[in-house]
Amino acid sequence: MAGQFTTTAEEMRALSTRITQVNEQINTEVKNLNALIGEVAGGWQGQAATAYHTLQQRWNDDVTALNNVLNDIRGAIDATTKNYSTTEDDQRSALNGVPGA
Repeated sequence: MAGQFTTTAEEMRALSTRITQVNEQINTEVKNLNALIGEVAGGWQGQAATAYHTLQQRWNDDVTALNNVLNDIRGAIDATTKNYSTTEDDQRSALNGVPGA
């Protein structure tokens, strides 16, 4: 059928692992960037500094939201993988009970 795709539990587990790795990389980069910005902007004062810090906070909030979405996707993939594996096991058990199978 057109529009369908196939996957395996192993592929879904690998995708879940990759999402975790990407999320960790994002967090590491953000921490490094925030440390660098802290050094550069530490003594910065005035309206421009306030505006910058407001934008930086918004950016940090967006990164947190991205991390949450990635965690939700990973959780959904993990749940799907569990259901997929359970269904496969149930089908295998059912077929093992069929004479001549």
